[in-house]
Amino acid sequence: MKLRNIIFSIIAAGIFVLPGCESDADFLSEERKDALTTDNAFLTKSQFESLLGANYRTLQSMYNSGDGAANIWQNGYGMDAMHYALAEDVAYNDWTKVNEFEGFNGNWYNINFQMIKYANTVIDAAQKEGVKWNSETEKNEIIAEGRFFRAWSYRNLVNIYGGMPIIETPLTEPKVDFVRNTKEECYTFIKEDLEFAKSNLPLTTDTPGKVVRAAADHLLAEIYICLKDYDQAIAAATRVIDGTDGDYQLMTERFGVRADEPDKTVYWDLFRMGNHNYQTGNKEAIWVAQFEYNLPGGTVNYGRPTIERAMWNRYWLFSKAGYSGTAADSTGRGVAFLRGTDHVNYGIWKNTEGDIRNLESSVKRKYYFAADVTVDGVSYAEGDLIPKSFLTAKEDSMWYIYPNFQKFGTDKHKDEKPDNGFVPDFYVMRLAGTYLLRAEAYLGKGQKDKAADDINVIKARAKAPLITASDVTIDYILDERLRELYGEEFRTLTLGRLGLIYDRTKRFGYSLSKSTIKEYNNLFPIPQSVIDRNVGAEFKQNPGY
Repeated sequence: MKLRNIIFSIIAAGIFVLPGCESDADFLSEERKDALTTDNAFLTKSQFESLLGANYRTLQSMYNSGDGAANIWQNGYGMDAMHYALAEDVAYNDWTKVNEFEGFNGNWYNINFQMIKYANTVIDAAQKEGVKWNSETEKNEIIAEGRFFRAWSYRNLVNIYGGMPIIETPLTEPKVDFVRNTKEECYTFIKEDLEFAKSNLPLTTDTPGKVVRAAADHLLAEIYICLKDYDQAIAAATRVIDGTDGDYQLMTERFGVRADEPDKTVYWDLFRMGNHNYQTGNKEAIWVAQFEYNLPGGTVNYGRPTIERAMWNRYWLFSKAGYSGTAADSTGRGVAFLRGTDHVNYGIWKNTEGDIRNLESSVKRKYYFAADVTVDGVSYAEGDLIPKSFLTAKEDSMWYIYPNFQKFGTDKHKDEKPDNGFVPDFYVMRLAGTYLLRAEAYLGKGQKDKAADDINVIKARAKAPLITASDVTIDYILDERLRELYGEEFRTLTLGRLGLIYDRTKRFGYSLSKSTIKEYNNLFPIPQSVIDRNVGAEFKQNPGY
């Protein structure tokens, strides 16, 4: 008993001399080991890459967020590029329905601020003590990737909403007093993030879809144009074009899968499944969103990207022309959610003889009867070309027969499944777009001859007639972007940053869009839910809403 009391006394005394418990506050402080926090979850490079993966996942959702127009909203829906074909009475066909409660707009706002949240967590946690970095270079690459995504997301917001609140660090407690920064302040903030990114991102990667230095410079060129610093925009684009940022060049010869098929072109090759990535030989690819067929995580919704369904017509359902309603490889399974405007389908192709981007292999314009049919006393044989005179009802040319851009679909689907067997990757940035950004910067400087030279690099690949300096206007560049990048570029953001949503829609949009759009639509409405939650300060709505 005496020995036990002595041992107890020694142990008790030892408790009071243990190091680290210098006060009641220290004694009561808690170090959680049963759950992940920002202090213990990000200690190695692989943990940071896991969080960055959430932004790549969100990027996927920008191309596969829903089965319909939601997939393509940012690509120019309701403007000069495309409109909703299946109904008239919807927002963006009808701009009077574009308001602070509209869902596509609200979703875009939310997912971009979600990406900013992830990016800020990466940037902040990477600079804390205790992270096990193999080198300062490794640390800066991770921070650069976070800053790239933050810049990308702010660009996506500012181009169409104007100034946004600049959030530089993770929010650790509720905040209800956000105030909008100016557009110029936001573009400067984006520029600073991208300057860091272009100096610290790697030149190359073995992982398809990971951002590299050229992606930062491509986006930086656009931001410098927004700041009207055309010399810096030209310098950023030139670093991508001249090899400083890596070996990029336009693809000019047939390549990749199906390259031996006759009657096709290198432009057609660019959009075949398996051909999109730099790592597989496509030196035009700068940044590519990744999708995989029948792989967990390989798609976001519905088991496949829905680009073919959204953008292709539904001629396989055209019973009037003898079709049975069963989709096949040769027809695809388009649903005609979004139809190109007449400007896209016809207007931009005037005086472009020989342009491979408008050959039948690139834009399918010829459709044939699937059976012998007689309509209104006129007989047609199976295999005959469907004439324009046959398309008498509105839905005939709005739903069933209109030009199908072949970049959005295929005649050979995986497992012969025309509903979900087209699972391509998606270009976020490719070199043709960099040339067009540099041309825009040259135009801003008044150097129209150099702008024409850059446009002609693209035209030469397309085997299209070349232009001269006198042809170069911002309208011409925007039309060339449609010829080259239709359905790839975020057209909504391009027109938004130029303040031309109203002007281009008024001149080239769908008839209902032309008649309903107003000048204030050059800026989109801030979602009302954002304004309602910000009870501690005024979050100003854009004029007109």
